Amino acid sequence: MRHVRVVLLALALAATPTLAAPKEARRISLDVTRASIHDVLRMLADVGRKNLVVSEDVKGTVTLTLRNVPWTEALDVVLASHGLGMEQRGNILRVAPLKTLQEEAEARVKLKQAREESAPLRTFLVPVNYARASDLVPHVKAVLSPRGSVSVDARTNTLIITDVEAPRLP
Repeated sequence: MRHVRVVLLALALAATPTLAAPKEARRISLDVTRASIHDVLRMLADVGRKNLVVSEDVKGTVTLTLRNVPWTEALDVVLASHGLGMEQRGNILRVAPLKTLQEEAEARVKLKQAREESAPLRTFLVPVNYARASDLVPHVKAVLSPRGSVSVDARTNTLIITDVEAPRLP
């Protein structure tokens, strides 16, 4: 028999705006028995006012009793109990198995490296005022890509930086 019981406190807290500081997460109390993990995730996302995307690989049921805990903590416990992870982009939570999320992260890193390796090099001349350009070389080298280089024109106190162009943020 499938029995789902949500404590009224959780619903009351989800429906009323909090007077506490915005940094504090909404607190919920929850008592469910053999509930679909999809239903529990949807309820937690609703309390946190987040949109939710759940992978097809997420299956199972969950039984839990939580009293007066932040909804984010409840979400973390549910995810950990099933070997799941989440990504957050803006107001959207994406839930998938940890292995899937790790593979996607590794693929993104490889793609970024491939783009950096194939991107054309550009040279930038940066005139320096109120300091010696040669004193800034170690700081500039720390932020260069592996293909980048920096040199100094002491006569004009200018840094000559050759590197791939940084991607523009939207």
